[in-house]
Amino acid sequence: MAYLISGAVLLFFVLGLFWLKDELRSPRLARLAYSEFTMRLAVIAAGLMLVGAVVIAGDVWSRVVEVLP
Repeated sequence: MAYLISGAVLLFFVLGLFWLKDELRSPRLARLAYSEFTMRLAVIAAGLMLVGAVVIAGDVWSRVVEVLP
């Protein structure tokens, strides 16, 4: 669950950077938003969310298997 939440928070910050760039119309924020570093952060956020979803699905699956005869 922590992976999913941390990935969502990181993605929220990346999307917030794009929103802030549009609101402030700052060239410095535009360079940061379209940089390779921001792209890597977005990929890491998506990966964390995927790992979190797999961990949650595995936990649910193990609970379902316990209940079945």
